[in-house]
Amino acid sequence: MYLAIKEIKHNKFRYGLIIFTIFLVSYLIFFLTGLAFGLANNNRSSIDNWHADNVVISQYANDNLSSSEIQSSALPEISGSSADYAYLGQMMGVASRKNEKKANISVFGIEFNKFLKPKLIQGRMPQKANEVVVDNGLEATKLGQKIKINNVDEVYTVVGLTTGNKYTTSPVVYLRLADYQTLRYGPGSSNKKINAVVLKNSAGIKKETQFTTLTTNELINNIPGYAPEVKTFALMIGALFVIIAFIVGIFMYILTIEKTAVYGVLRAQGISGGTLVKSLIWESSLLGVAGIGLGIIADVATAITLPAAVPFLNNALLVSGFSLVLLLMIILGSLFSISKILRVDPLDAIGGV
Repeated sequence: MYLAIKEIKHNKFRYGLIIFTIFLVSYLIFFLTGLAFGLANNNRSSIDNWHADNVVISQYANDNLSSSEIQSSALPEISGSSADYAYLGQMMGVASRKNEKKANISVFGIEFNKFLKPKLIQGRMPQKANEVVVDNGLEATKLGQKIKINNVDEVYTVVGLTTGNKYTTSPVVYLRLADYQTLRYGPGSSNKKINAVVLKNSAGIKKETQFTTLTTNELINNIPGYAPEVKTFALMIGALFVIIAFIVGIFMYILTIEKTAVYGVLRAQGISGGTLVKSLIWESSLLGVAGIGLGIIADVATAITLPAAVPFLNNALLVSGFSLVLLLMIILGSLFSISKILRVDPLDAIGGV
């Protein structure tokens, strides 16, 4: 470590460039990770907040919640406690408010005495018809505000606000199940349907051909666009890890070639090849820690300054894991120079001084 620190101090500019390069790449990785995690969270956060195990939908829905329709008169027979299952209606919609732009929303029809009800940050749960709870991702929404959905005649009053409840990147508006069915199928309609039955703990249904049972993760993975989006970001981040390994490897190899004479003198003085290799590993580790540390600082600053409309969300576990993997890739990249160090001939190196 002593040799590594002395070398870095002696060539501040060169090693500063390496640190700057590592900083840029690590920041890009953390930034893309924040965007990927933020987008994924905006697709699924409302489902995650159910803390459920399984979801029963129509077999004709192609594992897609929005495409599922189950007649209220043909609901599956459910085993288990009534507290462990809940009916769900879901549809996409457009919210209209006075003096505000129209906004895309996801509408959830639920029973507010069951576990699908959201956690409130303000207000109360709906107690009568046409009262709703709204995710605060619907900007400029406040208690007592009147909203219309899909331009139907009914006017809904916001009585509660929640946060972190989005589906397909749209804020969720929670209605009573009866209000949802009226909104979707019209008042007085006998064609009442739901989209799914959500199960947890010991609740289950008998195997019937007209229904499909999915885990919540399977349901999330079948949200349109979700899986390709996650795979795209994963591929980009993985490619960046490989790129940083090659960048650091090239930098360290060039520096090693330039220091051949120095290594020859050190070998002539009796310093072993193993000691020089350890010095190289320490160098790359110190450079990696410095560059990655600056990347984390910039990432945190970005999360603080970005507007709420940008789907950016840091995950401490992901950032920590990627930091360790990135540091490992930097060290592996530097190992390209080991063979050059071990093959240094002290006589040739000194003679070339």
